Amino acid sequence: MKTKNSQCQGQPPIFQKIISKSIVTEFVFATCLPRSMPYLKRELARTRPDLRLAYSRPGLITMRTDAVPSGLNTPEPQAVFARATGRSLGFADSLDRIVELAGLIAAPEIRVHVFARDPVKPDDQLPDYEGIRKWRESIRGQFGTRVLEGDDAKPGDTVLDVVLPPPGVTDPILVGWHMHDPWRGAEPGGVCQVPVPPDVPSRAYAKIEEALNWSALPLHEGDVVVEIGSAPGGAAMALLQRGANVIGIDPSRMDPRVLDWHGARGTFRHVSNYAERLRTRDLPAQVDWLVLDANIAPHRALVALKHLMSLRGNSVRGLLLTLKLHDEGVIEDLPMLFTKIREIAGAVSLRATQLPSAHQEVVVWVQRLI
Repeated sequence: MKTKNSQCQGQPPIFQKIISKSIVTEFVFATCLPRSMPYLKRELARTRPDLRLAYSRPGLITMRTDAVPSGLNTPEPQAVFARATGRSLGFADSLDRIVELAGLIAAPEIRVHVFARDPVKPDDQLPDYEGIRKWRESIRGQFGTRVLEGDDAKPGDTVLDVVLPPPGVTDPILVGWHMHDPWRGAEPGGVCQVPVPPDVPSRAYAKIEEALNWSALPLHEGDVVVEIGSAPGGAAMALLQRGANVIGIDPSRMDPRVLDWHGARGTFRHVSNYAERLRTRDLPAQVDWLVLDANIAPHRALVALKHLMSLRGNSVRGLLLTLKLHDEGVIEDLPMLFTKIREIAGAVSLRATQLPSAHQEVVVWVQRLI
C-alpha cells in the first residue's frame, strides 16, 4: 500500500484534505442494473481503458487504476449504465468493519448514503426498505455530529457510500465514498425506486417520478409540459398531480381519468396525432418542458424531437427523454445519439442513466439556456 504522502501527490487539494493519514485507495466501484452489466463493462472498456476489473457481482463492479487519465480530477468513472460510482474503501461484514473503513475518510462532515444493489429480477422483488433504514441509523449513530442531516447530497458533500447486497443475498457490504457533484443523482444509490401505485393508468407514472427525482427538473405549478407518447396517461397523471398543464401527444387512447382530470391543480389536453405531424396551432405559445417516452426507435424519436423544437424550441427550458434499447445497435449508437440530441436541443448539459422502473431504456436529462 502507498502512504498518504506518495499517493496524495498530484491529487487535487480537496482530495488531499479528505483522505486519511494512512492510505488512499486505488479502487473505484460502480453499481448498475444487473442485466446491464455487460453494457457497463463495454462502455468502460471504451471510455476508461485504464480501469481493470477487480471484483464483480450482479449489479456491482470494482476496478483498479494505476494512472488516472489526463484531464480527470478523480478516478471514478462517469458512465451511462452506472447508477452510482465512487472510490472503494473495501468490504465489510459487520458494523464495526464499516466504521473502521469509513474512518479512512478524514473530512470533518460526511453525508451517509446506504442503499442496496438491484436484485437480478427487479420486477419480482422490492428493496428491503426497513433493513436499509436500520443499517443507515446504526451507521449514522457511530459518527454523531459529523453526519450531515438528510439523504439528498449537495455538490461538494463528502458522501460515505454503503452498498448492501440485495435481499436474500449473503455477499459482503461494499464501503466507499465520493465527492458529490451535479452530474450524480442526489439520492442514495443515485436513484430512488418508486413503486407503481395500484390506481394509476400505467407504470409510466413510476418512471416519470423516478426521472423527475433523479434529474431534479425544476417543475413548478402552472408549467406547460408537452409529453410525446402520452397514452394511456401514467406519466401525465404524475405531472398533473404536481400541478403541471400537460399537452399529451399520442394517437392512441388516453385513460378517462386523465382526459377528465379534475384535480385542484393542473390541466390536460389530448392531441391525437403523431409528434412529427404537429402544427404550430396544436401547441400553446409557451412550452416549458418537453417529455418523450414513446415506444419507438431512438432515431425516429429524434425526428419527432427535432420537429417539436422547430415549433416551440424558443421557450423550452429542458427535455426529459427516454430512449428505448431495442437492440445492441442502439447501445453502440448511444454516444452518437447524445451528440445529435445536444445539437437538436442546444443543450447546455446532458446526463443519462438507467432508472429502476426503466429496464430496457435510458433516460436523458437535457438542460437548455433560455
